[in-house]
Amino acid sequence: MDSALSDPSPAAVLGVVCAVCAVVTAVLATVGFRWLAAARGVQRVRVPARQLSSSYVGPGTFVDVEYPGPDGRPLRTQLFVWLVRAPGVPYTFDGTVWVDPRNPADVTPRRQGRTTRATLTLIVAAIALAATVGTGFAALVVRFGETFPG
Repeated sequence: MDSALSDPSPAAVLGVVCAVCAVVTAVLATVGFRWLAAARGVQRVRVPARQLSSSYVGPGTFVDVEYPGPDGRPLRTQLFVWLVRAPGVPYTFDGTVWVDPRNPADVTPRRQGRTTRATLTLIVAAIALAATVGTGFAALVVRFGETFPG
C-alpha cells in the first residue's frame, strides 16, 4: 500500500479540512441569503396592536398581542420581540405589528419579517468562513515547514 495514502501529511489533512469548511461556508451562505430574501420579500402592512401580557426572557420579551384581522375581528398571537439597540428600531414592543395581508396569522413585530433563522445561519456561515481561512493558512504554514530538511 502507498505510504502517502496510509499516513497523510498534516498539511494534506489541513487542506482537506479547509476544503470541507469552504463547502460548508458556501452551502450555509447560500441557504442563509435565500431565507433572508424570502423573509424580506413578504409584503407586510402595519396594524395597531394591543399588548395583553409580556414576559422577559433575556435576549427579548414574549408579548401576547391582539390586533385587527382583515374582517375587523380581533386576532391574538404571541410574538418574540428581540431587544435590539439600533437606529430606527424600537427597543421594545411599540404598539404595532406587521402582518402579511395574504396570511393574517403571519405576524411579526418588525417590518423585515422573520429573519432570525436566516441571520443565525449567516452567522454560522461566517464562523465557517473564519475556519476556512484559518485552516487554509495553517495548511500553507505547515506545508512550508515540511519543505525544510529534516
